[in-house]
Amino acid sequence: MSSMSVGNCLPVSKILDDAAGNPDVGPPAFPGDDEAPEIRLRLIATSDLHACLLPYDYCHDRPLPGRSLARIAAVIAHARAEVPNSLLFDNGDFLQGNPLADYVANARRRRRPHPVITAFNALRYDAVTLGNHEFNYGLNFLTAALSHADFPVVSANIVTRLGSSPARDRTFVPPFTIMRRRLTDASGRAQTLRIGVIGFAPPQIEIWDRDHLGGRIRMRDIIAAAQAWLPRLRTRGADVIVALAHSGIGPLDAVEGMENAATALAALPDIDAVIAGHSHVEFPGPAVAAAAAVDPVRGLLAGKPAVMPGHCGSHVGIIDLTLARAIEGRRRWRVTAASARLVEGSAGAMPAAPQLRRAISADHRAALAWSRRIIGHSRTPLHTHFATTAPSAALDLIAVAKTDHVRQALAGTRWADLPILASATPFRSGGRGGAGNFTDIPAGPLQRRNLSDLYTFPNTIVAMVMRGACIADWLEQSAALFRQIAPGDTDMPLHDTSVPSFTFETIPALTYAIDLSQPARFDADGRLIHPEARRILGLRLDGLPLDPDQPVVLVTNNHRASRAISVRPGCPPEIVLSAGTRTQDVLAGYIRRQGTVGAPPARSWHFLPMPGTTLRITAGPGSASYLGDIAAYRPVPIGTGPDGFAHYRLHL
Repeated sequence: MSSMSVGNCLPVSKILDDAAGNPDVGPPAFPGDDEAPEIRLRLIATSDLHACLLPYDYCHDRPLPGRSLARIAAVIAHARAEVPNSLLFDNGDFLQGNPLADYVANARRRRRPHPVITAFNALRYDAVTLGNHEFNYGLNFLTAALSHADFPVVSANIVTRLGSSPARDRTFVPPFTIMRRRLTDASGRAQTLRIGVIGFAPPQIEIWDRDHLGGRIRMRDIIAAAQAWLPRLRTRGADVIVALAHSGIGPLDAVEGMENAATALAALPDIDAVIAGHSHVEFPGPAVAAAAAVDPVRGLLAGKPAVMPGHCGSHVGIIDLTLARAIEGRRRWRVTAASARLVEGSAGAMPAAPQLRRAISADHRAALAWSRRIIGHSRTPLHTHFATTAPSAALDLIAVAKTDHVRQALAGTRWADLPILASATPFRSGGRGGAGNFTDIPAGPLQRRNLSDLYTFPNTIVAMVMRGACIADWLEQSAALFRQIAPGDTDMPLHDTSVPSFTFETIPALTYAIDLSQPARFDADGRLIHPEARRILGLRLDGLPLDPDQPVVLVTNNHRASRAISVRPGCPPEIVLSAGTRTQDVLAGYIRRQGTVGAPPARSWHFLPMPGTTLRITAGPGSASYLGDIAAYRPVPIGTGPDGFAHYRLHL
């Protein structure tokens, strides 16, 4: 495909929406002369907004330049003005992600629409699909939120009742929609075009939110669902088919149940364009490596135009299509040229959309009042600048709150006398979230917003009985975040940037060392890749070696527990507590009861020394105030990068 010029398209003259089930209304009328009409169509896309509607950081209670739907709304408006033959889509993960979303989920007797839906209505979105995080608050909450949408919501592989084949499933929302648009071609004549829009979500939703969904949702494989439903779109007259795939960019060859299926989806002949997401990266661009059927320069997947527009309103994806009347076959129009690109939201480029601000101003004010409520105090700063490098007071607090909750819940049961170990994760620890993606709470009053900062997701508490050997493997998988380091290496990056930082966990009640000279035993998905490798050494509980056969209670969350059940058949856990209590609520209750919390980080784990070896790590702005947490590694500041991260050299 060649790129195209998009500067001379003429306005849309009429807009009509037809739902997926509507019958075909007959072929469009073409001009009687021999001149072939040509239509220029623009697809505009957002993805992974995570309730970031306004340029405001609710966790830190301050403006947030450069990101948010309000900021990129100006980009959207400009893109529409350039090519009025435009459609606007969102690719999922819009209902969860910050204290604004947490406020709405916790509000009682709420009557207003969800602010994200209000924002989408205000900006006149044409269609959206669902991501995995839409299900974090349960089906009732999601259904209520979607009831206010003025646009179709589609997904072909989220199922409430499985049929004999995917095309006979009862889907949670319609699998697709066909939008009938009266567009103006390059010669100024009106043409009727039917744009089919079909949605997909990661099949792992059924596992990740097992506790919330309670068997009410089943998931189909993305490719199998696509192959079943796409012929129906063509039969019902779709001239162009756009796939809203809340899925990352993976291999060309399809694998049953694959999470990152955008490339394999693009290879299906009926797909004309793909909007990808879920992975929080940018495509086209250098964040995605070139591979078979993946062209990160031209923005092509399997030869089809595709975009993945970052996250939290960082970018807008734009796909421009040139369509010409088809000479033969069942399509009435065919794509003759296409281009794909991203436009970054900029703090100073254009003003944030005033209509969006007005639409959600009441929710913004209410969320601020709620998030500023004081719930307790901390004696010590709670931060995650070095939480993936050394023990953290913030993670210690999360673990002790979870342990206290489960100890009370199991009192009087047959598990009451078992050791209780709680894991904790630094969800805000840089990575793809950028240099501002760190928890940094000063000593003093703790507000409700700080809970979202400490624990980003609305996960629920799950307690499982596991053997000591399985606890060791749990920590081995966590250690997949680190690169293998050879003794004597100089300034090697410590963290494997291909592994999301939120996969890292600690269990502060245990003490252990991590041997970086060993390869990772597991990959980030929990698959055993080096059976002979052991990074976790000297694992001890209360000063004594942890017996591989010792039963213990591990307190984690519903997401981690569900993954453990699915990927670790050798360590089948026994669930002993799964009451649906959110971790944020457990943390809030503990802080309120204690009044004052916080202590210096426990020296629970460390890297095995390697004399003569140095590493490089990154942390957020302000991290220099906490170098005492990593003093054992003799940290040396080595500057701040253009991305805002502070860089340090550590000595092993």
